Amino acid sequence: MERRIIFTLVLLLLISTSSLVMAQKNWVTVSEAKWQSSFSDVFFVDNQNGWIVGSNSIILNTADGGKTWIQQPIPFRLEFKKVRFISPKIGWVVGENGTVLRTVDGGQFWNKLNTGNRVALLDVSFVDEMHGWACGDGGFVMSTQDGGTSWFKHEVGTNNTIEGIHFVNQQVGWAAGGGGTLLHTKDGGESWSFQTSATVNTLNAIAMLDEKAGWSVGAGGAVVSTVDGKNWQVQNSNVPHSNGMPEPIYDVHFADKNNGLAAAEFGVILRTTDGGTQWRPLLPQQVAARLQGVHMKSASEAWVVGDKATILHTTDGGDTWDIVSNIKDLRAVHFANDKLGWAVGLAGSVIHTNDGGNTWVPQHSGDVFELFGIGFIDKKRGYIVGSNAALLETDDGGKTWKSLSDPGDEGHGRAKRIKFGGTMGWKGALASYAMSFCSKTHAWAVGETGRVMRTTDAGETWHGVDIDTNFSGAGFNNLFGVHFLNEKIGWIVGFAGTIARTTDGGETWAINMGSAELQDVYAVNPKTAWVVGSQGTIMLTVDGGETWIDQTVPTDENLNAVLFISDKQGWVVGDNGTILHTNDGGVTWLNDSSPTKNNLRDIVMSPNGTLWVIGDSTTILRY
Repeated sequence: MERRIIFTLVLLLLISTSSLVMAQKNWVTVSEAKWQSSFSDVFFVDNQNGWIVGSNSIILNTADGGKTWIQQPIPFRLEFKKVRFISPKIGWVVGENGTVLRTVDGGQFWNKLNTGNRVALLDVSFVDEMHGWACGDGGFVMSTQDGGTSWFKHEVGTNNTIEGIHFVNQQVGWAAGGGGTLLHTKDGGESWSFQTSATVNTLNAIAMLDEKAGWSVGAGGAVVSTVDGKNWQVQNSNVPHSNGMPEPIYDVHFADKNNGLAAAEFGVILRTTDGGTQWRPLLPQQVAARLQGVHMKSASEAWVVGDKATILHTTDGGDTWDIVSNIKDLRAVHFANDKLGWAVGLAGSVIHTNDGGNTWVPQHSGDVFELFGIGFIDKKRGYIVGSNAALLETDDGGKTWKSLSDPGDEGHGRAKRIKFGGTMGWKGALASYAMSFCSKTHAWAVGETGRVMRTTDAGETWHGVDIDTNFSGAGFNNLFGVHFLNEKIGWIVGFAGTIARTTDGGETWAINMGSAELQDVYAVNPKTAWVVGSQGTIMLTVDGGETWIDQTVPTDENLNAVLFISDKQGWVVGDNGTILHTNDGGVTWLNDSSPTKNNLRDIVMSPNGTLWVIGDSTTILRY
């Protein structure tokens, strides 16, 4: 009987412990980029076999026409620039430090070849298993006649960087580079002659169809072409001017003499169907990342790759694109209710969920720069702030975004709904780094060089605010965090330990200065607030900012965001996946088990109590 009672007690204890363990919450990864690399080139040797190369020693391979991409193992860390194959088995990759890799088994094993130099190699061209050429910095060109076992340097008559090289057979080839350099050889590279490119812009890539027809592209939206292999003429690229200047073009490829695509800055893809007589940018831009490589398998099917692990694919000549991969470095997140949420980040990124965060889909912001803050008045109307004075508005839940600012205004006050008057006029052209909505009508945004603006009419108008009338210096510091409890009481933090507090809706400000760079602030009542920042900084005030108490924390990582859901329970997130948690109002801070090493940038709670963290490399965590 006694044994039966003991057994029953032990069983109940085990069941209770198991239930407790099962009830404990953990951080779960909802989203994280598969590849963390900048892709620089894509090449298909036939319809099924293709490769992508990039930074962090990335080599991806597909054997099914791009349905799946598998990373090939490389036992060292380098940046690769170009890849070329002459059969499904035999190929080469070039990159920094004079690196040339060769494979004879489709990339299952890559052999690092001895080139005898450490020049950054930018392009490679092979016409068969034996004959190849590579180019790079300082007018560098070398060739091999034995598949890469030995290499010979060629004098080309210029010190300009040779960005692109293309041979059409063992004897005839071209090279393009800095200052509009165009070189031509008829003897396999033993001697080179200059051709007039008709541009002084750096040419980043060259693509020849045969001994007569070819194109070269480069900086300033440059496109030049030849129809006789000798004379080059400028073609009008019609490239956009997102940053006030024509976008640089990084690569070009033609499927035939008529159909070509070019890859450019800020996600711009140019298309021609008449050999370049007319080029047009394809709209809408699928991403805002720099696009660096393009390969046309046919007039209808093409692949484009670029920064932020971007892979784009089209099967209709560019009319529509599938975003196979694209990293979004997220900076802020907001939930309007339990179902509807948005996150924003670099390169104009906006992603949206309508199912409580289970799935996230891109929205087109119409902006190509950095977006740092977001807030919604209701489920339809919201605002985003970012660099280049960006202020975006939606009235349809993000299906469409329009800009209220004018990046070309340079603070002259032409943006009708944004007003920085008097001596603050120049701040109208600066970036905003954070946003806080405290009600449906009142919101604040803070940013570069003391930029502060507010709305009191639900975003209809925004007015600049001078928080530093006593010239403490805070008015010229970058401001990174803002939190308003209500329409009267709010906090702003930033560079050089700046902490500014208002209790009258921004009419007057009390300012403290310190040393740490502060990234975020969160208040739970008029007296109690936390600030976080560089090198593990967490500080607490319980007297409305009169005094600040340094908290003891188990990390020296930079901390980027703070959230409290009660006087006692709060979280802080930061670099390298850092998540800190307190249950006693900051008396003790403990490391939470984090499922990522990516930098974490923001933390919020949706109405149902779910915690959300976002960060670099499309990282989204849920608790």
